Amino acid sequence: MFAARRSAPSTRQLLRTQRRWGSHAAHEPVNEGLGRSFYVTSGTIASAFVLYHISKSIKESGEASWMTGLINKWTPSQEVFEQRNAIHTAIMDKAAFDRHLLGSQGPAEAFAHRQPEMLNAGSPFNVSPGSQADLSHVVAHYQRKNQEIEESRVARTKDGKVVSLYD
Repeated sequence: MFAARRSAPSTRQLLRTQRRWGSHAAHEPVNEGLGRSFYVTSGTIASAFVLYHISKSIKESGEASWMTGLINKWTPSQEVFEQRNAIHTAIMDKAAFDRHLLGSQGPAEAFAHRQPEMLNAGSPFNVSPGSQADLSHVVAHYQRKNQEIEESRVARTKDGKVVSLYD
């Protein structure tokens, strides 16, 4: 819409000049050439026709054409392709092995705590039963150990060998 509005003044000016000069202008014949595209198209068709007949005559004689020789000259040998395929296969086998190795690893079993405060970072509420470890045997072990230490301290104080209360 906007492009049409912008081009309207220039179109109006063009129509005015055509009306003014259109009937009085005399057209002289212009000598125009065929153009570059005509010659390129003609040359392409002619060269394709010549190449087709040359390759047809060489094919009938049983010899390889010069174009086939040129292609064979620049094509790598079969050994080069075999080496490339062997290297590519070895690389892909190694990549598949690495992918299976890394894909079979599960998530980390333990979470690394960087500060002691992280141990109590969880909420004390809504803890499901059985999620906490049973530490009653640990508590019993340290109670027995403390009881033995206390009994040995009391036995030492009865003998009078104790210099300090905390020995």
